[in-house]
Amino acid sequence: MRIQNVFQTAFGRTKFKIQNYNSKFKIFKTFYFLLAFLTFNFYLLTFPTPALAQAATLSLSPSSGTFNRSCTITLDIRLDTAGAQTDGTDAILTYDSSRLTATSITSGNIYPDYPGNNIDDTNGKITVSGLASVSSAFSGQGSVATVKFTIKDNAPTGATQVKFDFDPSDKSKTTDSNVVQRGTASDILSSVVNGNYNVGTGTCAAAPATAVKGGQGAVSTPSGKTLDQLVDKTGKGPGTPELTFTLTIVGSVLVVLGILGLALL
Repeated sequence: MRIQNVFQTAFGRTKFKIQNYNSKFKIFKTFYFLLAFLTFNFYLLTFPTPALAQAATLSLSPSSGTFNRSCTITLDIRLDTAGAQTDGTDAILTYDSSRLTATSITSGNIYPDYPGNNIDDTNGKITVSGLASVSSAFSGQGSVATVKFTIKDNAPTGATQVKFDFDPSDKSKTTDSNVVQRGTASDILSSVVNGNYNVGTGTCAAAPATAVKGGQGAVSTPSGKTLDQLVDKTGKGPGTPELTFTLTIVGSVLVVLGILGLALL
């Protein structure tokens, strides 16, 4: 009888310890879940959700065609930001100055300021720099500028190109064409569409219609600054997407662990 009482007493103590342990463990799991939930919300409210990588495009319109000696070519420089908010764009074109003469640049309608439009006909280079206002970035599709060329009377016939100066392998390069994203100061230009043309000897055809609303007229500022001199493309601060993404991942992991803990309650 005494042995039975001893076993019952020992069993009762063990059962009490197990119940006490389970109670403490449930309290710990509940506390852990609440801590994870509050941590995640802190990161979510403190740091903005990072945007997905954007891929902007610059293109020439028309991008092909036959144009004859002594005639005019009118090319529209088009920008597609692919949904990104942009602070500005540098579009740098090169062309064969033995065939073409650049005569004018007409600023487009997507940016309010074009501080660095320039024609260097000796070296066959055109620079267009559009800058957004502090209060309003540009997102969408539109005309950066319209460029006019005259085909020389003695231009060699055959194929010729008007090309964007663009190096897709070096995003830190500041002397080529680029599109600067607002908030990150990063170059998001991913591709370009160059112009491939043919010089002929026939009569001049009607120039392709190019819709440019709100143009600012021809601008030539040989000493004007490019966008890279006005916007820091390499600066990174506490709100960069890399940091935000890392912190968001940490918060998300904590929430998942908290939910698993709650499921065990």
